[in-house]
Amino acid sequence: MAGESAERQESGVVKAIKDAVKKNKNNPITIVAGKTTITGVINAEKFTGRQESGSEPYTDVQLFIYNKKEPINLSLKGESAPSLAGGGLRGLELAVPGIAKKFMKAAFEHLTKKVKLKPGDKVPDVFGKIGGPAKLKIVVGNKAMGGPIDYMYIGPMSVIAPYDVKKNVVKFNGALTGAVEYAKTHDLYFRFRARREDQRFDPTAKDSDGTPKIYGKSPSRGDSAGRIVVTDKVSGNGELVNI
Repeated sequence: MAGESAERQESGVVKAIKDAVKKNKNNPITIVAGKTTITGVINAEKFTGRQESGSEPYTDVQLFIYNKKEPINLSLKGESAPSLAGGGLRGLELAVPGIAKKFMKAAFEHLTKKVKLKPGDKVPDVFGKIGGPAKLKIVVGNKAMGGPIDYMYIGPMSVIAPYDVKKNVVKFNGALTGAVEYAKTHDLYFRFRARREDQRFDPTAKDSDGTPKIYGKSPSRGDSAGRIVVTDKVSGNGELVNI
């Protein structure tokens, strides 16, 4: 369902822009989303590339601007606890080599020494606050990650974007925030959680380089690791570790 919602949001943004440009006889339009205005927009397309790791890219939609060679890259997110960086551990390693593995080792130590989990126990979500320089690199991303990102678009998955013909403006019901600004004005955290409800703690599970995986295999689906994302909130029942 999450994938279908994201697809609907991306398609909604692209369609609203294409329709407005067509109504304006294929001339540039202006888009407004929150406090951000972008002029000279002549097209929008979904980004079709991948991260070098093979994961989903940072860029979801590209805006093409009149008389500009490079497109504007957008990362689209929903309003409810958006995950701000995809690609898991491999993707994050492309942004800041070593940081995700460092977090996993800190999480493992915290869970074994402070929470005192035993094999087979249910694992709470684990969070780790990300420092300033690393935070900027992770949010903006780079070419290897299918970025860099120019703006974060956060809004409802059902896109509403009426076109005002007289003003030549498309006004979205979501908000665009510059990626650099977003990184500077938000606290961001790693969040590590189970992929499946039936995954449990396995202190012997490790990646090929010895990094703790923390979770064992899901008996029902076979998933053999948890999921690491970047978010701007820590849940009330989560464990916070220092990295």
